[in-house]
Amino acid sequence: MNSIESAKYRKHLEEDGVPPQQAVAHADALGEGLDNLKETLATKAWVESFVKQQLQELKFDMVQWMVTLFVAQTGVTIGAMVALIRYLPR
Repeated sequence: MNSIESAKYRKHLEEDGVPPQQAVAHADALGEGLDNLKETLATKAWVESFVKQQLQELKFDMVQWMVTLFVAQTGVTIGAMVALIRYLPR
């Protein structure tokens, strides 16, 4: 919270009956809290970067599963063909 906003907040508190010393303490505490909050909030760039990374990982996992399932399906198909050929009457 900048000094102008802090002064407005303090003035507003004093107008509503808060003692001046307490109004200053409230304004300072709120200003510190907001400054700390600004440091911990995610920025748009960070969120975009995080989402992009998560999508890349998801795409890799999807391709990995597709290849695994393709190999498994091919193995089952070949196994079924071998079983049919082996047990068909000649």
